[in-house]
Amino acid sequence: MVMPSYNCVLCSHNKIETLFHLLLECSFAQECWIHLGLYANLQLDPYSILTSFKTQLQVPFFMEIIIIMSWCIWMTRNNLIFRGIPPTTQGAILRFKSTYALVLHRVKEASKQSMVEWLELML
Repeated sequence: MVMPSYNCVLCSHNKIETLFHLLLECSFAQECWIHLGLYANLQLDPYSILTSFKTQLQVPFFMEIIIIMSWCIWMTRNNLIFRGIPPTTQGAILRFKSTYALVLHRVKEASKQSMVEWLELML
């Protein structure tokens, strides 16, 4: 598939859309992570950034949070490209909340309360 441009559509920095850029380096993605209280040191490699996110979150369900927010950033990008829906961090956060709520249906009762409390505290 040939695209007219391979630049990131979520920011105005004319950067090629790599996975690292889209999910961590892009100013839109950074805003999304900051809403969750996460700050990425872009001088680190991706694995170290994820380790840093784990340390910053200090919850056993850190990977669910990272995966859901990554999914929300990806869906925001796709909605812009394929549906023409302008990206907003508020929209990404709303999608995060609704997806996170769906994950809560699959969580063991022993873990559910701490996950609900984290969501209420962070967002």
